[in-house]
Amino acid sequence: MMTPSSGENTVLQLNMGEGKSSVITPIVAAALADSTKLVRVVVLKPLATQMLQILVQRLGGLTNRRIFYMPFSRSIQIGENEIKVIQGMYEECMSGGGILLTQPEHILSFKLMGIERSLSQDSHVGDVLLKSQLWLDDKTRDILDESDEILHVRYQLIYSIGARRPLEHHPDRWTTIQQVFSLVRKHAPDVQKVSKFGMEIRDDRRHGAFPYIRILQDDAAAELVSLVARDICTSSLPNISFHRYPKRFPDMALNFITNKTIPDDIVKLIKHQCDESAGDWSTLLLLRGLLAHEILTFILKEKRWRVDYGLDFSRTLLAVPYRAKDCPSLSSEFGHPEVAIALTCLSYYYSGLSEEQLDLCFERLLMLDNSSLEYKKWLRNIDAPQDLQQLNGVNMKDIDQRQDYLVPLFQANQSVIDFFLNQVVFPSEAKEFPHKMTSSGWDIAQRKPQHVSTGFSGTNDSRYLLPLSISQGDSTLVASTNAKVLGYLLLPENSNYMCAKDDRGNKLSAQAFLTLIAAQMPSIRVLLDVGAQMLELRNKDLCTEWLSLIPDAQAAIFFNENDRLSVVTRDGTVESFISSPFSQQLDQCLVYLDNAHTRGTDLKLPLNFRAAVALGPKLTTTHLTQCKCIISRLADAS
Repeated sequence: MMTPSSGENTVLQLNMGEGKSSVITPIVAAALADSTKLVRVVVLKPLATQMLQILVQRLGGLTNRRIFYMPFSRSIQIGENEIKVIQGMYEECMSGGGILLTQPEHILSFKLMGIERSLSQDSHVGDVLLKSQLWLDDKTRDILDESDEILHVRYQLIYSIGARRPLEHHPDRWTTIQQVFSLVRKHAPDVQKVSKFGMEIRDDRRHGAFPYIRILQDDAAAELVSLVARDICTSSLPNISFHRYPKRFPDMALNFITNKTIPDDIVKLIKHQCDESAGDWSTLLLLRGLLAHEILTFILKEKRWRVDYGLDFSRTLLAVPYRAKDCPSLSSEFGHPEVAIALTCLSYYYSGLSEEQLDLCFERLLMLDNSSLEYKKWLRNIDAPQDLQQLNGVNMKDIDQRQDYLVPLFQANQSVIDFFLNQVVFPSEAKEFPHKMTSSGWDIAQRKPQHVSTGFSGTNDSRYLLPLSISQGDSTLVASTNAKVLGYLLLPENSNYMCAKDDRGNKLSAQAFLTLIAAQMPSIRVLLDVGAQMLELRNKDLCTEWLSLIPDAQAAIFFNENDRLSVVTRDGTVESFISSPFSQQLDQCLVYLDNAHTRGTDLKLPLNFRAAVALGPKLTTTHLTQCKCIISRLADAS
């Protein structure tokens, strides 16, 4: 780790659960921090708090080394004086033999801000930032913890440049997607009848609500796309009508929106037919992207609500990527417009509107010229009382009517949500920028003039996808690591599998799953949610529910929204794990680790503890084995 034999940037595979983060990282950082270089320990955000505690305990208290932590993002208002202060802290950290704890986004954001400011009118500040960046390139010595995730091909940081402008072909760009979702809702039950295990549908029977739909198999996806496309071309959509075109046009349009490869003469003919209506051509292109190029399949199959995407009202009304269950990413957004629009629609369909958002819907409704006609659309799929059949019967100031009728009727209604999206969300948020700057793991692993970068991870599956400036340099001493991991997974005591389903074959809710876990003998005290199955409850609520089912457990350990290890007791008191007396009484505790924290979390669990691992879709060997460090400790009793 300190002096790789190749003399180049190197990543190593080191077995999980044997002290990479808690032992090797502090030793390497302390040895390298010799006042001639700035040592940076680069960690993922979920692990940053725990790594800070480890470095402070190992180095701050034992060797009197200072640990520096300087978050950086685009939202920081920075000038020449602030840059000098930051540069001074860097130099102080280096000269004093300190260690700088940082995250990948902090490094990339600092680099991009210098370029952005240099290209803007504030070029003087940009020059100072670039000078500081050149100093960092020359002096830094990076240690990458969990390097496979930090250097993953999907990771990138983007700075948007220029003034925001509306999306091309608006508002049809989002209303067409909403109309396609209505057809998905119509045909999904038919697909499920044909392919029972190809599609998951959960309908809570709320008034006019859009059911939770998830594609599980490719044949179900193909059947759904086929039914939706045929419905579009035979019955038309509100945004496009085929009745005024020649008789052969619907068949050509069906071929155009469902097949990836289309002869050029057919494309020219369709475009020529649409010359009188540029909007129809744009709508056909949009439908082709959704159906032929499988955007609709992608969002319904590969993206899971509250795991891969969801809402974060602290920064935008659009859907944003999630890095784990109920953990929005700090600043990332979906770069593909149709994906962003479609996932935004699904996020509001599944979560429903808040009471404040519903109030805003009625305010906007009353401002329309055709408010009564729009209100009839809201009533289309619900059974409203007689006095609410007309808009003049609605009184939002009537508390009883509001709570007993209006909120239950309209909060999850798809028509109302579409109205809210079209009137409030998309006009203000669905914008694009003319330019962008991007950075990725290649910038973290760049070759530097003087010092190399080294990293480590428990798996080496991504060794062929690393940036070209860094290579896998495993020693022969660790060549058996993958076999050891596989050996742990294949132990007889780890071969107990249970399919968590109800009598009808449907997926269990989080509460029912906990009841199933609590009934197991010997008792299960650790739940590793690697597959992100516990979606109905947040971490604290899940631990509280689990405690109520285990009489002899006094507390439960979990990670809160700020990635801090916390403890909740039976009376509902929540405190930090470090300061809690239960940190020394783990035998009295339950442990729940969500999918973001099964990697790199170290707890000294009693040997007689038994763990359950919740599997899920898209679970790779890498993610499963990352929780092996805990599984292996429980192998004797699991």
